[in-house]
Amino acid sequence: MERRLFNRRELPILLLMVLAAALWLVLSRTGPEGTRAIVERDGETILTKELGGLKAPELVEIAGKNGITLTLEFSREGARVLEASCPDKTCRRAGLLTRAGESAVCLPGRIVLRLEGPRTGQNLDAETY
Repeated sequence: MERRLFNRRELPILLLMVLAAALWLVLSRTGPEGTRAIVERDGETILTKELGGLKAPELVEIAGKNGITLTLEFSREGARVLEASCPDKTCRRAGLLTRAGESAVCLPGRIVLRLEGPRTGQNLDAETY
């Protein structure tokens, strides 16, 4: 007697579950309304962008310490360092930041690009100092 993993009556349920999982994955990958990109230079906030309200990608050039310049790209999908004049370009390799809490840091230029969500800093289980 051959055993099957599922029968024909279970196929619609299985397909529905796969579709629901795919939909959840797509929705969880997009930044939630209220996601902000924050740019700090030497510990001071110099720029804040609300990503959910952007109609088209925006490019912003930021001058950092030691003559280093970063070109940042902001879009509904996230934020990233598009170009950097620093020698190691570690900040560029961070890629597209899409979720609250992610960051890209340019140490020579002392510039930090980070994403903050609508609930960041509230309802925390623990804090580290």
